[in-house]
Amino acid sequence: MEDVMDQLKDTMLEMIQERCPLEPTHIPEDLRTIRLPLGFVTIGLDNWRAPKVRKVNVMRSTVKLPRLEILALEIYPESGYDIPLLAIDFSCMKKKSFIYMNFIPLFTDQEYLQRYVERLRPLVCRHAIGPSAKPKPWMQPYVTDCTLYAMADNSLLENAQACALDFLRTYLDLLDEAAPVIDGDYARRVAAASLNYCDQLSEKDGSRKMLGRFIGMDRANRIFREVIR
Repeated sequence: MEDVMDQLKDTMLEMIQERCPLEPTHIPEDLRTIRLPLGFVTIGLDNWRAPKVRKVNVMRSTVKLPRLEILALEIYPESGYDIPLLAIDFSCMKKKSFIYMNFIPLFTDQEYLQRYVERLRPLVCRHAIGPSAKPKPWMQPYVTDCTLYAMADNSLLENAQACALDFLRTYLDLLDEAAPVIDGDYARRVAAASLNYCDQLSEKDGSRKMLGRFIGMDRANRIFREVIR
């Protein structure tokens, strides 16, 4: 499973690099790589910027017992673009994997969802990964009919990886098409909506507490504030 997640990470980064050159950005050394004694937990974090993109964040983690492999990729566009954010997360256990893929919408009106999110519907229908899990309450405003949020049997993992690459490919197409927002009032709404999501993620995402159990809440909070946000 470790090799599978490493290969998926490499493939996704190669796809992004081919479409929009990545420039590494600074992460504090004490957060970039975290290893607990005996390799019980290993966490690697990387950030890049790219044209139209404020941040590409990748977290790759391994927990030895109980066995858990985590791969999370997020893309945050510059605040001058109103396209959704991208999230692709895998948490792979012995028999099942939690899988989350989403074009995180800044707004929920139908015109916005039709323009940016609806293009995912054929992918979600084609890959059909389930059963669905119940998102946390704070996530509800960001969940759409095209969000994939599932606790799936590992027999579906190969299909889920293919789905992740389709999500990323579709997002990169969207990024290519993206034009800067011209209207000043709308631009301020876009920036505020993006910041609000980042604040919600930093304060309420359950994985922060899970990390805190392994590495302490101080470092877990810093990861969300200084690296992921």
